Amino acid sequence: MKRFIFAFLLFSYCFCPAQPTGYSQQNFCNSLNKVFELGRKDNFESYDGTMVKQSPFLQVPGYSIKLDDFPITYADKDSRFVAKTNLNLDSLSALIKLEELKSWVGFCLDTLKWKKWEEVNGDDAATVFFKEFREVKAVSSDLTLNLAITIAAPKVYSVIMFIKRKR
Repeated sequence: MKRFIFAFLLFSYCFCPAQPTGYSQQNFCNSLNKVFELGRKDNFESYDGTMVKQSPFLQVPGYSIKLDDFPITYADKDSRFVAKTNLNLDSLSALIKLEELKSWVGFCLDTLKWKKWEEVNGDDAATVFFKEFREVKAVSSDLTLNLAITIAAPKVYSVIMFIKRKR
C-alpha cells in the first residue's frame, strides 16, 4: 500500500506541472492565430489593443488578444503588429530569450505554411525608435513575422515581435 501511494504521488508530481505549460502554449497559439487573422483581414487597422472578449449572453464585436510573454501590443503607423516583451536584458540574456521565444512562437507556426527562422541582418531602419541588434524571420505566403533583439539603451536590450502583411 505504501508503495502504491508513493508511486501515485511521484506520478502526480512528475506530470501535473506540465499541464499549465501546455495550456498557456495553446492559449498563446490561439491568440497568435487571431493576430494573423486580423492581419490578413484588414492589415491590423482595427487592432487597438482594447478588444473585449465576447460574452455568451451579449454578442460584442471583437475578442481579446492576450499574448503571454508580450504584455505590450499595438499596431504601428506602418501597419505592423508590434508585441514587446517589456524586459530590459543584457546581451547574453537577450540572446537566450530570443532562442526561447523562437521555440515558443515557432510551435504555433504551421510548417506547411511557414518558412521558419531565417537570420536577418540587424537594423533594418524601418523603426525610428528601435535599432535591431539581431533579428530572425519567419515567412508565410501573406505574412512576415520577425523576432528582434532591439537596443533599448547602451548595453540594455529587449526582444520584440513584429508581424507585417506582405503587399
